[in-house]
Amino acid sequence: MKNNTSSSYGAAQGILAKTALNQLRKSGHPLGRPLALCLMFESIENQLMAASLFDLAIALDAALHIPSDSLLAAIRIQWWADAVTSTANQKVPLVTCLQSQYCMRDDLLPQLQELISEWQAACHDENRDSSAGWAAAWQLVAIHLGQSTAANQAAIIGRGLNYAAREQGYDRRAGNVEIDYLRQNGRSWLYLSACFYRTLQRDKNLNLKPAQIKHQMKLDDPGLVWRILSWHIFGPPR
Repeated sequence: MKNNTSSSYGAAQGILAKTALNQLRKSGHPLGRPLALCLMFESIENQLMAASLFDLAIALDAALHIPSDSLLAAIRIQWWADAVTSTANQKVPLVTCLQSQYCMRDDLLPQLQELISEWQAACHDENRDSSAGWAAAWQLVAIHLGQSTAANQAAIIGRGLNYAAREQGYDRRAGNVEIDYLRQNGRSWLYLSACFYRTLQRDKNLNLKPAQIKHQMKLDDPGLVWRILSWHIFGPPR
């Protein structure tokens, strides 16, 4: 009976992880597909946690930026705050994924509430800048995937990629990404994300000739999966 229960639980987690990854990949957000690819070597449990948190960040970003009125944005973000904390059965796949996680982790629900509060605060910002929210989301993923010592590095990458996704260039205030340190601590999603970020930065800063521009990596690079495999096997970009 115990083995059957364990198998059923594993199967359920696998389905939720697939749902969360598909939602991330097909979100339409510039970072959706790259983040899903960076998670390809993670365990099902880690994929579910990370993809669910990134899906939430994308949903909150849409709630923040799509409405023309900041009050409407605040209402939409409050809907997510209420939905995530509700004990009722939810028909929203993302909420189901998040509930499955915080039911097993006592500290996750208050962390989710704190994360959502970053987007609530952004409603009162003139530019509706959600970079603090993205940094917090990346830190939370790092902590729950066992990389708490690299949480600050995760925040730098998350903030930088958010700037790139919103076509704001790069955050010059951010610190350096210690990519070799991340590689030594396992070729994880965070290491692959750091490789992705470094390549974007490098190609952006290169003084490319017109004939070279077509080879410059972009957020929607169709060859990103091959780049990720190369970083995973051979090491980071230089």
